[in-house]
Amino acid sequence: MNGQKYRLGIIGLGPVAIRKLPSEDLPAVIQSSMQAAEKPPFVPFGDRVMVSHTWAIGHVPEIEIVAGCDLDPARVERFRENWGDRWPDARLYGDYREMLAGEELDIVTVATPEHLHAEPTVLAAESGVRAIFCEKPLATSVEDADRMIAACEANGVILSVDYTRRWSPAFHKIRDAIRSGAIGELSTMSASFGGVQAWLFRSGSHLLDAMVFFTEADPVRVSAHLEDGYDDWDVYRGQGGGNATERDPGGTGYVVFNNGVRAFYSCLKNTPDSTRDVIITGTKGTITFKFDGESAELQFSDPAYAYNTIHTTLTPDVHRSRGIEAAYREIVDNIANGTESTSPARDARKSVRIMAGFLRSHQEGGRLVDV
Repeated sequence: MNGQKYRLGIIGLGPVAIRKLPSEDLPAVIQSSMQAAEKPPFVPFGDRVMVSHTWAIGHVPEIEIVAGCDLDPARVERFRENWGDRWPDARLYGDYREMLAGEELDIVTVATPEHLHAEPTVLAAESGVRAIFCEKPLATSVEDADRMIAACEANGVILSVDYTRRWSPAFHKIRDAIRSGAIGELSTMSASFGGVQAWLFRSGSHLLDAMVFFTEADPVRVSAHLEDGYDDWDVYRGQGGGNATERDPGGTGYVVFNNGVRAFYSCLKNTPDSTRDVIITGTKGTITFKFDGESAELQFSDPAYAYNTIHTTLTPDVHRSRGIEAAYREIVDNIANGTESTSPARDARKSVRIMAGFLRSHQEGGRLVDV
């Protein structure tokens, strides 16, 4: 990149932004589950790619963290403890408005709780930055998503969303197989996620984004039933942060896309934590895989005898980087060369529409509603 350095500031210094170890500051419900199973923390794709934004940025030489902010002084101090040796000159703030006004930033990471993404993103876009990397989901309402997208498009700012698996080599291998016609015309998709992290607006939104990623289509109608106890959720009513299962509902749902694909969603806390299963079916075959897996199983009908099934494994080539690290490497390329984001905001808006539709459908007894 010809020695170019991009100046980055982080808004929201929670664990997903600054943890140094996979086990650091995990929500209590997750720690309890892991302790009961006597297992170490699970890090999708292994090593550094899911530890934190800061860890990943540390492996992208073109980016320098020059600033960060959080309302919580303890989190500001934790950044110093974890990363003061790596970025000793980073200036730390208690207000993102001060940070944006006082710094000349190229990139901003928005890692605030999910219902607090809109205002920092809009102000960052208006402050002159070149790219924003926003934690998932993009927003918790379509209205907020639209404000964020409008501000970025009006100011020529790249807005990419951290649906980490979009930078998974396995995901791209699977989508390439679908595009090649390996399973014929896409018909249905089923995605499930279980255990203590079965939250619609967090883990569940990853499933919905995967549906958007693989179908490459626009959702048009949805229906859903939330877990018991969420009948008041006509809109998002959580507090963000992932520290209690009560704050975000699990549920089941159904999505109709404009290309005819039907998708089935299951994200329930009363199913096993190991539930991370995806099945994609076409007119000629099926692809099955674990959501955080490194490969997939392709099955298709034997051309010589339709009742025979041929099995093969889809394994991606080795990639230089994956996950969050790959996302930041891509942002550098987006800025330098005008390339497109793998996880653009307009795709992420589709997941927001689905989630909002799920809430509305539940309010209406599970009726199929337009989105």
